[in-house]
Amino acid sequence: MRNEVAKGVSVNAKALILIVLFVNVGFAVKMLNKYYRMKEAGYIREKTFHEQLKTRIMKAFGSVEELNKMVGDITQQKEGAEKIAASFKEQDEQLRLANEKLEDIKVKLEEEKARLQREIWGLEDSLSLARKTLGSKDLSIQELMKNIETIKNENIALKKHIEKQSKTPEGWSLPLQ
Repeated sequence: MRNEVAKGVSVNAKALILIVLFVNVGFAVKMLNKYYRMKEAGYIREKTFHEQLKTRIMKAFGSVEELNKMVGDITQQKEGAEKIAASFKEQDEQLRLANEKLEDIKVKLEEEKARLQREIWGLEDSLSLARKTLGSKDLSIQELMKNIETIKNENIALKKHIEKQSKTPEGWSLPLQ
């Protein structure tokens, strides 16, 4: 059966197919070799980098364990800092709410202050009016006291005059004013 298929294809076509097949196989082999070389070079490069890093760590920290300990400490500090930052954020929110409440209270107190100031001014006006009234009443009282004093003096004078006249009945007469 193979001969029958081969009969239909010319020699040039067969040669061309074989050449393309060898080129494809050669290209695939070349690419595989290139892949393995790159893989090995990357591994060597990574291994070299890892070794260089390890030597630098040894120089800087003394040992890998000490580095791991420092990395652990730094990680714990970072987690602590994140917790503190979260608590600060929460406290910031609470402070913001408290500030809003304080602002509301401040506005209410300002309104209350203004209302009380109006009341104070009204009371001061009433007090000054009462003082004026008391002052005028005081003057009236003083005048009345003077009048009472004058009347008492006149009353005393009349009593003395009556007593004098009661001792001497012949000289009774009405006082002239």
